[in-house]
Amino acid sequence: MRLRTGVARIVMWRGLTSRKSLGHAGLALLVAGLGVLATSILLSSLDFGTEALRLCLQIAVAVAAGALFLAALSIRRISRDRQQIAESELRFRRAMEDSAIGIVVVGLDGRIRQTNPAFAAMLGYTSEEIEALTFFQITHPDDLLIGRETMDDLKAGTVNSFHFEKRYLRKDGTPVWAHLAGSVIRDETSGRPLYLVSQIENIDARKQAEARIAEAETRWNFALAGAGQGVWDLDMRKGGTTYSSTWVKMLGYADGELDGDTDRWLTMIHPDDRETVAEADRAHLEGKTPFFEAEFRMRHKDGHWMWILDRGKAIERDENGRLIRAIGSLTDITRRKEAEERLTVSAAMLADEKERLRVTLQSIGDAVICTDAANGITFMNPVAEKLTGIAGGEALGKMLGHVYWAVDEETGHRIGVTRPAVGVHAPADQNSRAVLIRRDDTRCSASWRMPRHTMR
Repeated sequence: MRLRTGVARIVMWRGLTSRKSLGHAGLALLVAGLGVLATSILLSSLDFGTEALRLCLQIAVAVAAGALFLAALSIRRISRDRQQIAESELRFRRAMEDSAIGIVVVGLDGRIRQTNPAFAAMLGYTSEEIEALTFFQITHPDDLLIGRETMDDLKAGTVNSFHFEKRYLRKDGTPVWAHLAGSVIRDETSGRPLYLVSQIENIDARKQAEARIAEAETRWNFALAGAGQGVWDLDMRKGGTTYSSTWVKMLGYADGELDGDTDRWLTMIHPDDRETVAEADRAHLEGKTPFFEAEFRMRHKDGHWMWILDRGKAIERDENGRLIRAIGSLTDITRRKEAEERLTVSAAMLADEKERLRVTLQSIGDAVICTDAANGITFMNPVAEKLTGIAGGEALGKMLGHVYWAVDEETGHRIGVTRPAVGVHAPADQNSRAVLIRRDDTRCSASWRMPRHTMR
């Protein structure tokens, strides 16, 4: 016989209570009427008078009429309660049959007493097949303890409802994840548990998606850890920020020591960098930038400062645009920053040295012309400009042959003014008396010297 629903039973119990009250009242009136009738008979035998007898008879008739009225009312109430119970049971059956999620009635012995087509289809059974089983037989072995503990708590009266996730076994033996929510139906008078009613939703697709995401995050975390990068994960639903082992070790902390407070990382940033980082963080949270990126100094647990490159992105927001989850990575760039600082210092020193050299070449009495590897003129001091008759700005980038020619003063042979080929060493510094022929064919005597050099 199919079980009635909790609603139907409650209606039935209330109807029974009302019927009992009406029945008791009718019985009391009937007894009272009989008592009055017996009294009237007794009074007539004792010859108390016609008026007393008439009064007793009138009372007896009134009481009997009241008893009959209450009896009729009780019968009508019983009929109405039966109709309500039938309607409630019909609604429950229709709800079970038409529900898109599983609904199951389970006895305290674990046997499935009633199920709907949705739950049977979820596990690949017919309703008749699954109602011949216990929930222990269709539960994944690793999750049996969850069901047993819940059943024990319900029997002990410590809980009246339950909800949890567990795996069932389909008819073909494959597992399927489900979310259960239900309650225990108890006897209204004694409070004794009678059976359980559960709503069961298939969440297998969600669980598989979560497993794929977890696997992808594991691979990602492993890859970042292998590259020496830490990972942070801000999840407002979990109430804070978690950091990977690589990140906390990078700063000298133990696993979990920094988890929780979403704003603690800002307090660890160098005071001179804090406002810039906070502004970049606010800009991304407000949706003004597609991602967050900042370089800043962060204090190590032992007190020294480390340079950190922080990159992150909000990956989930609510319907109002408020942040729900963000994830990112942190990289120790201390060595890079130190190298950049050394290069900056070296570049400044080199610039100072070049300036001193330029001032020196500008002030000496000799004409100096500098060329690059292709013999293009890169510098001429004022004496060289005067000697060649060409301004330095006009000569820059031109070949030496476009500025002047030089011939040996004794032989009249042309003196080469090009650099040796790559890898070829000049035999010695060229240093001789020469005649410099300007571009306008005017001549002047000069002491010619081209230093030996090596091309690398």
